[in-house]
Amino acid sequence: MSSDDQCPLISTEWLAQHLNDPTVRVVDVRWRSRYENGRGVSFDDYDGYREGHIPGAVFVGMIEDLSDKDHNIPDMLIPPDAFAKVMGRLGIGNETLVIAYDNMGVPLGSARLWWALSYYGHNRVRVLDGGLRQWQIEGRPLSTDVPTIEPKVFSAKRRPEWVANKEDVIAALGNPSTVIIDCLPREQYSGSAGHSLWGARLGHIPGAVNVPSIANIDPELANTTSAQREQLLKERESFTFSPPNALKALYDNVGVTPDREVITYCGRGFAAAGGLLALKILGHDRVRLYDGSWAEWSSDPTLPTEKGSGENI
Repeated sequence: MSSDDQCPLISTEWLAQHLNDPTVRVVDVRWRSRYENGRGVSFDDYDGYREGHIPGAVFVGMIEDLSDKDHNIPDMLIPPDAFAKVMGRLGIGNETLVIAYDNMGVPLGSARLWWALSYYGHNRVRVLDGGLRQWQIEGRPLSTDVPTIEPKVFSAKRRPEWVANKEDVIAALGNPSTVIIDCLPREQYSGSAGHSLWGARLGHIPGAVNVPSIANIDPELANTTSAQREQLLKERESFTFSPPNALKALYDNVGVTPDREVITYCGRGFAAAGGLLALKILGHDRVRLYDGSWAEWSSDPTLPTEKGSGENI
């Protein structure tokens, strides 16, 4: 796979051969969550980066650097001018090929950065297929050196076709031409967990179908709980995306066809970026990410919610 392919993924083999390419900027966006009083809390894993990262990679905090602290909804993407300053500080210009990775197994922070760069007009961005875990499984080198960065100028230009807001989702309710996809684990989607990790209420947006983000690396894992998922991710020997034919079958089964628009969401826009990434791999053009996601939707008591299995894979 070359850097010029339209596919938003890049292989570990390609990256290993281009680590010293001055036109490439590798960005470590490892991100983690913990649970406090039954609720999810996001935080950046800079310590993990310092302990060992892909050689030459720089670190950016999806929470501290790229989330809007002035917004009343957590983890919303920062405005374009602020985003451009962060990218420039990382040594990313408008001609830079950005390779994003994280260490979650399922692309979360890396998919989020890919989406954010795409939304702000940067086409030259790829997600490392399999992320840091795949890199390590293959025995590739790590470094503890923090590179010196020469700042560059980055210009951010919004592309509205990459994002959906609350009003867009409301307009999509009951609209047969649009599919809303919930990318959270099955028990969070159905409300059967007994508590919502990322929102104020249980359940999902009415009419939404459920394709958990982990299903993109293995459709057979779609029905695993969050606890089972953590164990399975520890045991897996590969974290690359499912082949396109398996991905196509996964999304065909919930009615995601090229003639329909798609809106993805999750708790705070990370897993949803992974779902959007999968659909772009399949060539779907009309796909948007609902940035406010369940954190925003569930906090508005005027908006409807739904529990139960609904229409699932």
